Amino acid sequence: MPKKSELKLLWAEEFDYPTGLNPKAWNFDLGDGTEKGIPGWGNNEREYYVESSVTTGAGLTITAERQSPDTDISTYYGPAEWTSGKIHTAGKLGFKYGYFEFQAKMPSGAGSWPAIWMLGASINEVPWPACGEIDIFEGTGNEPLVVRGTVHGPGYAGDKGITQAITHTAELSESFHTYGILWQENRIEWFFNGESYFVLDTTHPEFLENKWVYNDEYYLIMNLAIGGWFAGEVSPELQSAQLQVKSIHFYSVDGVGELIRHK
Repeated sequence: MPKKSELKLLWAEEFDYPTGLNPKAWNFDLGDGTEKGIPGWGNNEREYYVESSVTTGAGLTITAERQSPDTDISTYYGPAEWTSGKIHTAGKLGFKYGYFEFQAKMPSGAGSWPAIWMLGASINEVPWPACGEIDIFEGTGNEPLVVRGTVHGPGYAGDKGITQAITHTAELSESFHTYGILWQENRIEWFFNGESYFVLDTTHPEFLENKWVYNDEYYLIMNLAIGGWFAGEVSPELQSAQLQVKSIHFYSVDGVGELIRHK
């Protein structure tokens, strides 16, 4: 959490809805990415996103479940091996600068790939990676102790993203932890359980040649993928996995930070 700063709460989400997501804030991404022209969501992922994988009540739960071979769900590689969930705020809520804090419990199991991240709101006009991507947290069941923050942009995307990882003393699936970013003009700082572990700004050598694209509006995404280039092999013993998010808080910091409502 930012030290010696004045925080003002601009938006909070605790997913305390008995009947599903708040439609004024959230959308579903569905399918395997084929309809968007990126089968496997561009990463060779194995899950097929469905609304029923996302539940609310005392927080949000995204559940990935292995499917039987005779499923009637078809994907780019054949019958779906997995279903899971993905939600985002595009076209409903946007954010520019401020402090984000998430209370979340990560899934366990080799091949699981939870992510809390953001994309530039200009993505329809400025395709990825030029629109920018901020990964607040990205992890895998194959690295159950690792906390990672990353950005992807023009000239430094995919496996060339600018990233920093730390190793926790216990598996992230054992309890809830706090994941956050302090996002300012020309600067992003990542936090784990209130402690800073990565600071990136325009003085980084990457930005001598490539563009910093993090001073514009972004929207929020949360999902649980299975398999793919980043997550690695999926354990044949894994039958289900859950990403749980207890709460999200978004603050302005010393008067800087904007919540943008589109609907």
